[in-house]
Amino acid sequence: MASQINRVDATLFAITVLTWGTTWFVILGQLGVVHPIVSVGWRFLLASLVVFGICIVRSERLILKPTEHALCVLLGLFLFCLNYGLFYTASLSLTTGLVSVVFSTMVFWNALGARLFMGQALEARSLIGGLIGVLGLLILFRAELVTFSWESEGSFALLLCLLGTLSASSGNLVSATLQRRSMTVWNSTAYGMLYGTVLTFSFALVNDLDIQFEWTAVYVGSLLYLVVFGSVIAFGSYLTLIGRIGPGRAAYTTVAFPVVAVLVSVLFEGYQLSLLALAAVALIVAGNWLALSKPKVQKSPCRA
Repeated sequence: MASQINRVDATLFAITVLTWGTTWFVILGQLGVVHPIVSVGWRFLLASLVVFGICIVRSERLILKPTEHALCVLLGLFLFCLNYGLFYTASLSLTTGLVSVVFSTMVFWNALGARLFMGQALEARSLIGGLIGVLGLLILFRAELVTFSWESEGSFALLLCLLGTLSASSGNLVSATLQRRSMTVWNSTAYGMLYGTVLTFSFALVNDLDIQFEWTAVYVGSLLYLVVFGSVIAFGSYLTLIGRIGPGRAAYTTVAFPVVAVLVSVLFEGYQLSLLALAAVALIVAGNWLALSKPKVQKSPCRA
């Protein structure tokens, strides 16, 4: 028998999956006039201001030690700069399905990183659940995988996706470390987003990218959605989940939210779900259940 994660963890998991699952579609509104790297900068500049406001309302500690600032710089570099910059750029050449499959491998990178750097044991059922979930994603996006050509520019974009995944996984480990050092999700995220913004715009300036803004309803609307839901709410939930259940198990959101992305595609893009696609979704759900549940401890009978 297995016991599910508690209600708080389940709620955080659901919020993260639902919000990030919808952002895959919304991000398309960011691709156009403004360079993807610059769009990342605007996104986390606005998000950091919102999170700093939350910190003030919550009376969070905003005066940090030098070592805490250094870790927040790493958090900003890995999670709010390199991660999104690489994925936004790769999205110009790759389909959503391919990006989802690569990003889902964070399940294994997080588990390995937590083992090497935080001393957390590798759980066999979690790894098996991850394999089942990724298999479901491979089946779900099989058409995009079959038509992919390694000789096209998409192969380089695929490498960018992998590097972005490794960067995100590193950021997860940094966040877990910060929470162990008595910092909260909110103050560490606020500084991480701020430092990520500075690094992103610095990169843009060094590479002569135009720091511009697109004043259209589509760009502004998608940006605000990504700021409020895709950044503040999603990262608040996800990073809290990391602190509660660890980076390895929290990473299973990356396997689940592509399913939400597919459902959004069904509603707004006319995507048709086949029986095989439904079977793939069932595999993904089963893999997540296996990974996120823990076996009950069997009590031995008392002896007289």
